[in-house]
Amino acid sequence: MTSELFVHVSGACALLLNVLALLCTCEKALRFQSGLAGLVWAFNNLLLGAPAAAALSLINAGRTASSAVMLQRGARLRRLAFVGFAAATAVVCALTWQGLPSVLLFAASLVSSYAMFYLRGSGLRWAMLLVSALWMYHAWAHASWEQMAANALTAVAALYGAWRAERLVR
Repeated sequence: MTSELFVHVSGACALLLNVLALLCTCEKALRFQSGLAGLVWAFNNLLLGAPAAAALSLINAGRTASSAVMLQRGARLRRLAFVGFAAATAVVCALTWQGLPSVLLFAASLVSSYAMFYLRGSGLRWAMLLVSALWMYHAWAHASWEQMAANALTAVAALYGAWRAERLVR
């Protein structure tokens, strides 16, 4: 298998995992599946030659999976975890600084971290819509159709998930 094929296969797998996660009505399953997708995105970003995005994807995967475990934990523990992941994100962005792309990835990671530790239901899904928009620049800059499709489909899945979550609350 060529490296280009690996890029496309890993991107397609991560895309599928992302969309399936956002369609979940179970908050814990959404977080675990999103964490798994983050691991595959990290591999995909390495193959694309984007080490900063790969490192942030790994941080995001760890954050997302750990937030699933902390859903029922106290506010203090969630706050400590949020601050820890935000600090790790800041270090990665500082070490791999590339101007505007770094700012957008940092913002996306902070919004995603906040959402995973503090939001549920439609609020979480609306935040993921914003995260997809912020990551779209990276996908476009690296000409990754899988990441562009993932961000577009994730946005659609987030909108649908938010609509569905709001309907369940009524």
